[in-house]
Order: sequence, then C-alpha cells, then structure tokens
Amino acid sequence: MLRVLKNNDYTVSSLAIIIISALLMGVNGVITFILLFFISEQQFGRDPINKHGLAEGKSRLGGVTIATSIIIGCSSHLFFLEEFGYQELLMELTPVIFLSLSIGVIGLIEDFNQNLSSSKRLSLMIFMILVGLYMMPELIPINLPIFALVNHNVLFLVAYLFTVLMICGFINAGNMADGANGLLATIFFGFFLIAYSLDGSILNFSVIISLIAFIIFNVVTGKIFLGDFGAYAFSTLVALKSLEFYANSDLSVFFLGSILIYPCFEIIRTMIVRSLRKSSLMNPDNNHLHNHINTFLISKGLSKHIANSLTGLGLAVITISAPLVLYFSGFSIESEYWRVVFILQILSLFCIYIFFEKRFSTDTKRCYN
Repeated sequence: MLRVLKNNDYTVSSLAIIIISALLMGVNGVITFILLFFISEQQFGRDPINKHGLAEGKSRLGGVTIATSIIIGCSSHLFFLEEFGYQELLMELTPVIFLSLSIGVIGLIEDFNQNLSSSKRLSLMIFMILVGLYMMPELIPINLPIFALVNHNVLFLVAYLFTVLMICGFINAGNMADGANGLLATIFFGFFLIAYSLDGSILNFSVIISLIAFIIFNVVTGKIFLGDFGAYAFSTLVALKSLEFYANSDLSVFFLGSILIYPCFEIIRTMIVRSLRKSSLMNPDNNHLHNHINTFLISKGLSKHIANSLTGLGLAVITISAPLVLYFSGFSIESEYWRVVFILQILSLFCIYIFFEKRFSTDTKRCYN
C-alpha cells in the first residue's frame, strides 16, 4: 500500500514537472524532462549506497542528460532559424566545448566504473588541460595583477601553470558541491544567465534551458544528480568561459568569483584546513558546509530528500543572489567594488561554516559513516 502511494506521489510530481517545463521552457524543456525521467530509472551509473555524500543510490548521469539536451536545444534553435546543418552545428563545438567534454569523459568513466583513483583522475585532468591551454594560449590571463612582479621572461610560463592549477582546483571544487540537490546546477545557471546576457549565444541559451529543467527535476525528485561527468564537464566549461570573458572584456576577476563563490569558498577552505591539519588534499570527506547544513536540517526532523533539496537550492540561491541582483541592476562589471563583494561573501561563508562545524560535525560523521 505504501509503495502504491509512493508511486502515485511520484507520478503526480512527474506530471507537475512536465507542466512546469512546458510552460517555462517549451518543447526543449519537456524533452529534457523525459530524458531525465528515463535515465534516472535505469540501474546503471548509480552512486554506491555505502559511498560518502548526499546522493547515495541515485543516478550519476544527470550531466550526460544535460549534455544531450543541450545538443538537442542547439539543433532545434538552428533548425527554426533555418540555419540547421552539420557545419553550423559543428561551429558550436568550439575548442572550449571540446576540452570540456574531454575532461567530462574522465568523470564518465568514474560514473560507470567507480574504480578510477583520484590521483589518476587528477593526472589525466592536468594533462588534458595542459594540452588544451597550450592550444588556446589566448585564454591565459597574463595581465592578472598577481603577475605584475613576475619577470617578463617567465611570465607566460608562470601564468600558464597557474591557470592549469586554478582550473583543476575549480573542477574539483565543483565536484565537491555536487550531490546536494540543485546546488551546483543553480550556481551554473546563474553563471550562464550572465554569460547569455554578455554574448547571446545559442549554446548559452540551450545550457540555461537544460539547467532549469534539471534543477526542477533534481530538487523535486532527488532521483538524479550531475555525477562526475556533469561536475567535470560543466566546471571546466565555466572555468574556460570565465577565461574567455576575462580575455575579451574589461571585467573584474572578482565579478566572476562572486558568481561562483561557493565552489571558490569550498576549495579555499579545504586547502587551508587540510594544510593546517597536515591531511591529504586528495582524499574525499564530508566536512563541507552543505554536509553540515544537511545534517542540521535532518536533525530538525526533515526527510533526507527535503533536507538535501533545501540545503542545495538554499545555498545556491543565497550565494548567487547578490551578484545577480547587482549585475542586472546595472552594477559595472569593471568595478573594483566586486572585490569587496567577493571578500564579504567569503567571510560570511567562513562564519557560517564555523558555526555549523562546531555544532554539527559529530552528527555529520555519525550520519554518513
């Protein structure tokens, strides 16, 4: 009886998502939802029950679904513009997209096999990014203020290696944030919303539509998350698009940092804490802000699914709201005040983390071990 009721609730939720998707995103949104529904029901590519994190037992193939949806979205837009053809579609597959998908393949292997060590994944990632940036030297931000004192003879090399490390760090930061329903996808939605306002590309629009559909399905059902393919591919894409914007526009690097503040905060905090504790930077753990908040909400009597969704969506909305409001209110992307916004965000997140870490770290370990 309970199973029938549960299935009926899921059917109602599914119908509600179809209606919302159709109203908000049209045919592309409905197609995305259908793909999400189909893939989330498959038994392959699932997170192990005994694995750390918030998405145990769920499908890890949300990123694959979004990528497929983006391809469909780009094709349909080109079709309705009467510009559809293999050449036009291939024009959307820029070196940035190709490199992002290549990095995503590393995660895809882990999504299916779940036996690729973190050191092997990191080594492959570094190698691909080294090669990719070597082929796209225009993305290397040699004019960053931090390079002002670097000797001109080694400037490019230093900037090149620094950029590789920053991209790898951001990819792993994105992977840390995946698992909390709606967290990483909503942050990336905010980024691509701004990206679309800056260049108006078909790709950015398709990404926005696909992410909206995924966020709705992910938050309402909790049956699928981005997985390593999604976290790796989209984190790489966001990092490279950020470098593109910085190279082609006059904007503050802190403007980009403020939009992506949560992954930035988590990687900074993790490196500082693990360095102080002399622990490995490679080993995964549950000592993240979203883990602590999730445990707190569960301790208040909320179900695991509701706690997970409130944690992910709540953190994402809180962290991207200020930069989105400021940007769309006309706040200049060149302003030095973005540095202040970024610092205030970092300090606020550190204070919130310390509050939860002191009070709920014991509960977190008990909940996930």
